[in-house]
Amino acid sequence: MGLSYEEINIEEQGISREELVNITGNHSVPQIVINGAFIGGFDKLLQLNQSGKLKELLANS
Repeated sequence: MGLSYEEINIEEQGISREELVNITGNHSVPQIVINGAFIGGFDKLLQLNQSGKLKELLANS
């Protein structure tokens, strides 16, 4: 989609999976956050894109 993004490597940042759960409520990676809102992982992002809701979400940013 040509969007810019920031990748945060939790291992490089010294963030444990336990800390990740405290931050987002989830321990799996990748975790996708758009405009400060936790979206979920890749599967959720794919669902949003296929339903057209991702474009709506991005348009509201």
